[in-house]
Amino acid sequence: MNEILLFLIAAVSAAFVVTAWRLGKERLYSVIIIFLILIAVAGGKIVAFFGFETNTGNIFYASVFLATYFLIERHGKREGIRSIWIGIIGVAFFSVLAILTGFLTGSQSTGEVNDALTVAFQATPRIAFASLIAYALSQALNVYIYIYLKQRFSGHHLWARANAANVAAQVLDSVVFFIVGFWGVVALGDVMGVMLTGFVIKVVYMMLASPVLYLNRVEHEEGKDFSAVSMR
Repeated sequence: MNEILLFLIAAVSAAFVVTAWRLGKERLYSVIIIFLILIAVAGGKIVAFFGFETNTGNIFYASVFLATYFLIERHGKREGIRSIWIGIIGVAFFSVLAILTGFLTGSQSTGEVNDALTVAFQATPRIAFASLIAYALSQALNVYIYIYLKQRFSGHHLWARANAANVAAQVLDSVVFFIVGFWGVVALGDVMGVMLTGFVIKVVYMMLASPVLYLNRVEHEEGKDFSAVSMR
């Protein structure tokens, strides 16, 4: 059941990014913040996936990278870098507000709900901090490599560029996120297993989702449909 749900989450996430791209760069910024908040809130949940354990934030994080590639392809290097700062600021404000909300004394009439929210908000700061540090470092590397490869290959080899940048950045992200977010909470052996599975999920997701980036070219080539665009 988890496998079906995670595939569904991946499909909806990719569709969300494409929809935001169609609506403009401001929507892409919003999508990035939404995914980062989802990571902060639900990213620490460990689930079984084809016999392995992984955290639920992997697909959301890979979707952030996909949104970033759309920004760079359509709007250039400056917007890609800007998205990093927007994401950092958005998650930072959310984390502060979540921590302050967690200190509020709840009403006794809604005790169970208050207890559940307290547990969620107590876990949020560490996961949010881990995702923030990992995001800042890995996204900086991701944007740098993606832009370098775009210039190196004169805008060609889009699929290869996206996945090469993604693989390098996801290695850094996985190491930083799991060390900061789960060290001392989950056994080292389990952390390594979850980290490796998460890395594979993020890489495979991008390999399958990155062809939608060619929609940028379709829009700029009048009279051509998606199938007619060269996959250079």
